[in-house]
Amino acid sequence: MFYFVPTWNQNDSNWSTSYYEWFFTSNNMEFDDTVNQLMMFSKAKEDIKALVLEYAPLLRDFMQRQNLYDIDYYSIFDDLQDIHLNDTRPINPFEFDWPKNAEFITNNFVVQVRVAGKPYGIITHGNLGQLLRVSMYKGDRVGCSYIFDDRGFLSSKQIFDENGAMTEQIFYNLAGEWRFKLVGKVIINPKFKSEFNKLEYKDMDELISEKVANFVKDNLKADDTLVLAAERKHDLRMLSQNVSCETILSVFSNRLDITNEFPDKEQLKKVNTIITDTARNEHLVQKKLQELDAHIPVLQIPPFDSRLRLGQSQRIKELKIFMLVDRTDMNKLQVMTQKIVGMMKDNENIELIIGGYAANGDSTNKLHRLKEMVLDLLGLDVHEVDNIDAAENKFESEENEEKLNTIKIFKRLDFYEINSENKLIKKLNYARLIIDMGEEADLYLQIAGISAGIPQINIKESSYVEDKKNGLIIPNFLEIGEAINYYFVGLSNWNKALVYAADKIVQYSSDNLVRLWKNSLNSKDGIENE
Repeated sequence: MFYFVPTWNQNDSNWSTSYYEWFFTSNNMEFDDTVNQLMMFSKAKEDIKALVLEYAPLLRDFMQRQNLYDIDYYSIFDDLQDIHLNDTRPINPFEFDWPKNAEFITNNFVVQVRVAGKPYGIITHGNLGQLLRVSMYKGDRVGCSYIFDDRGFLSSKQIFDENGAMTEQIFYNLAGEWRFKLVGKVIINPKFKSEFNKLEYKDMDELISEKVANFVKDNLKADDTLVLAAERKHDLRMLSQNVSCETILSVFSNRLDITNEFPDKEQLKKVNTIITDTARNEHLVQKKLQELDAHIPVLQIPPFDSRLRLGQSQRIKELKIFMLVDRTDMNKLQVMTQKIVGMMKDNENIELIIGGYAANGDSTNKLHRLKEMVLDLLGLDVHEVDNIDAAENKFESEENEEKLNTIKIFKRLDFYEINSENKLIKKLNYARLIIDMGEEADLYLQIAGISAGIPQINIKESSYVEDKKNGLIIPNFLEIGEAINYYFVGLSNWNKALVYAADKIVQYSSDNLVRLWKNSLNSKDGIENE
């Protein structure tokens, strides 16, 4: 059995995930190495289980978004709360015991409850329409919130002080009995004292660690494999356990500060193999291991998202370019954008998508500045662009017709804030070319480009993009025009990149990647990085 310990919490808490309303986006990319690993091991028909060590009342919602709804999992808080439920039970909040004179005012986001004209409560739903939270007013502020699990039961209750700070959280079982409560320390209901080692814990982390230890002792066998998403709080929890099975540490993106938060030498004695996602992380890990005088095989394996498919750009006449701004200097972006806009004037089929991750404030600022720059470059103002449909019939003179054509050029630009993988995948579906001139190219975009068969222009070669195979490496950004023409003038080079990308997809198939993992575990001397 392969046990995977993810780290899916998206806040500063070390024990709870965030739970969002349906209309709210976290702006964070949710896909990570554990999502990929669960996908590929499931496709390879291996025995797997996810160990979820955080409070996650919307876990099923998340797993459905990531196509993990068939994955078996153990939830530490299901254990703590004595929850044994797989099916979803519908909850109708309007059947609750509301005052007889309660008014329910529905808007596009929540249901407001008013009594005698005053705020009484707020009903909030989750991403799939399921009941998420019912908040109750105390005077002119929210005094408490009832948190519902997406399977359809009351999971916990939060109580707030006059300043809006949470002072207490009470956790329930399916019968509505409180099991334990967090009031700074954790207090266990004496009714259930036989299920815990003690009645009081200094914090939630101590309580979780107790249940983790019990699970490890009762379930993990010598022939199992534990795959730990490298992240400080889980490293401390899991590597301190008496684990007898093989252990893999998976280093992904910027989740772990390798220099300052890497496990110490004693903890690393429990680690048999380290998996990294990029050459940069592989180098940092190797350097850290040398400092610690620790000898552990390090293998770079791509976190390939198997939801991705070959794109459809060859079926349309438009030549869509996707340019990422996140790790590229603003001056370079301005020069490249000016060059591409000039090419758009000469070729009406070229369109430009300028994208940046919404969670990165610097990137959204770059998008705004580039938009203003293009407007100035074309001699336009935003009102002219917004009113193009109304103004089109009035442009009869040659001068106004030229203005209209200039506006149409601007309309072929899309300044796009990336706030989810699925939306990015859809945006790339008809893209013909990707440009990412950051010193370190974006990993997920490179993987998405490979799987969609889109050639990529980067400043440095990587394990994912090779020069004149599935992309071009141009150290000088001033060569961007020639690089674009390499793929847009004739289809020969573009088709070669598509064929090479298809070979990459086969290389990164679930069976092949799982084989790499198993080889790394079976090799006594480690495995050479490919």
